[in-house]
Amino acid sequence: MRPLKFNTTYAHPIWGGDAISEARGLEHDAERNNGEAFDVTMHPDVCVTIANGPLAGMRLDEAVRTHHDEIIGDLPENDIIQVTFMDARETLSVQVHPNEEQAQRLDGDHEKSESWYILHAEPGATLIAGSLTDDVDALRAAVADDTIGDRYGRRVEMHDGDFIVIPAGTMHALGAGMFAVEVGSFGNRTYRICDWGRGRELHVEKAFEVLDTSSKPGVNHLGSFDPANGTRVREGVSCSTFVSNVADVAGEYHVEMDGIYHIVTCVEGICTVETADGAVELGYTESTLVPASAGAYTVRGTCRVLQSYRPDSCRK
Repeated sequence: MRPLKFNTTYAHPIWGGDAISEARGLEHDAERNNGEAFDVTMHPDVCVTIANGPLAGMRLDEAVRTHHDEIIGDLPENDIIQVTFMDARETLSVQVHPNEEQAQRLDGDHEKSESWYILHAEPGATLIAGSLTDDVDALRAAVADDTIGDRYGRRVEMHDGDFIVIPAGTMHALGAGMFAVEVGSFGNRTYRICDWGRGRELHVEKAFEVLDTSSKPGVNHLGSFDPANGTRVREGVSCSTFVSNVADVAGEYHVEMDGIYHIVTCVEGICTVETADGAVELGYTESTLVPASAGAYTVRGTCRVLQSYRPDSCRK
C-alpha cells in the first residue's frame, strides 16, 4: 500500500491566527480563521478522509477497520497518532487531559497525551507546562476567580525548533505567538480550567480529577534546520503512547519500519516520501501516513521532517 495523504479537517478557534492559511495558500477570511488543522486523525469528532490512491474518499477510521493489518499492522484499532497544526494568535485555555483509564471512565474516550513542535515562536513567547504549586486548594481558589493561569501556570519560553511533550494530567496552554504542530495520542477530551475571561464552558471537576501537579515537562532544544549539517536523526519527544523523531534530510533518509506505521510530517522545506508501492510529495506543513505493509520508505529532499510512531510497548 502506498503512503496515504488526507483531506484536512479545519477548525476555526477563537484563539486562532492565519499562519496555516498562509503556509497552505488558503483564502483569507477575517471572520473564519483556519487556526487549527487536523491533518491526521481517526477520532470520530474530527476524522479525516483519505485524499489519494484506491482508498480516496474513505474515512480513515473505516479504512483502518477494513484494511487493519495493511495500515497499522498488529496495533489495536484505535491507535492512529494525531497530527494537528495550531496557530495561536492568543493563548489557548488552561487545560488538562485524561489518561486512558480516566478517559474511558469519565467520557468513554481514550488518553490524550500530546506534544508540540514549534515551527515559529515570536520573541519572548511562552507556554504553560505544569503547575507552580501542589496546593490543590490554592489552585481551586484561583480557578474560581480565573487567575490560575497567571498565578500558577509554569511558564516556559519557546523558540523555533523546540519540542515539548505534555503527558496526560499536565496543566498546560499553548501560548500566544506560536505556530506549532501537535503530535499526540488518539483521544480528544479537553478539560478547561481557565479561559482568560472568554466565557467558554469550563470542566473544573473533571480537570481536578485528572490533574497531576507533579508533571513539569522539559524542552528539547533542537534548533533551526540547517542543511549544512547533513542528514541526521534525533529523538524529539517520547512517551508511553508515541515517539516523534526529528530527521534533518540533505539528500535522502531511508527507514525500515519493523511492521508498524509511521507518520511523516514536513516542518521545513519540501520532500518526497517513497515506498515500493508509490510516492507522495510533501510541502511545508503536510503529512503522510506510511502504512505498516510498506515495510520501509525513503525521504528525499532538503527538509526537516517529524517521524512519529507508536512504541513497541503499544503492540499487541
